[in-house]
Amino acid sequence: MNNKVNGHTGDFIKRQAKKIKKQENISHVQALDKASINAGFKNWKHFLNASKNLEQDISQTKPATIQKVNPYRNLLISAINTLLDKRIISLNGKSSDSENGHIFVELFGYPSVILWQDIGFDELRISVWWKYNHELHPQANLTGNARENFNGSSPLANRIHYKKFVGVIASGWLERSTGKYLQGKNREAIFDVYTRKGEKDELEKQSLQKPKAFGIEGKVYI
Repeated sequence: MNNKVNGHTGDFIKRQAKKIKKQENISHVQALDKASINAGFKNWKHFLNASKNLEQDISQTKPATIQKVNPYRNLLISAINTLLDKRIISLNGKSSDSENGHIFVELFGYPSVILWQDIGFDELRISVWWKYNHELHPQANLTGNARENFNGSSPLANRIHYKKFVGVIASGWLERSTGKYLQGKNREAIFDVYTRKGEKDELEKQSLQKPKAFGIEGKVYI
């Protein structure tokens, strides 16, 4: 809605409406209508319809493009969507549930583990172990500190054993304080990555995930 319609954007009209509401002590809807009229429209709905028509015209004149997202980032987006759907985490800071934990789920049709940990400043570390087989984990049934506890971003086992029980491992940071987004761009800020031979090609074939009310990329805070 930030395309200019008759020289005005939705953000501009909203800013004007905010001033009008304060000056005239009227409702937000009335202020939007007045600001829209001042900008040359019949009302706010008229502006919205005009803006929608403009966006359709622009999309029809532009060549179709296929959005590409780093496959590890796409995997993390799928994991975050799952946690949000299950109401395990919140984008508005701490929820009533634990900010540290793990769940066994299916991602892209394969058994996986999603891990999350509060690292301060309303930021979460999100980790995914894709194509995970717990029965083949060499430390699945050990005792004490040697047993897999799902507290870290990567399994406890020596990396040389990963290929036996996991296909892909990736971690990222979910920002929730200065904005709602997965930090970094493309491959940036995706860490502790492991990829079993042949799995990246498989991961790249998975459907593009649409984030649920958060951005797929943004500023990195280190």
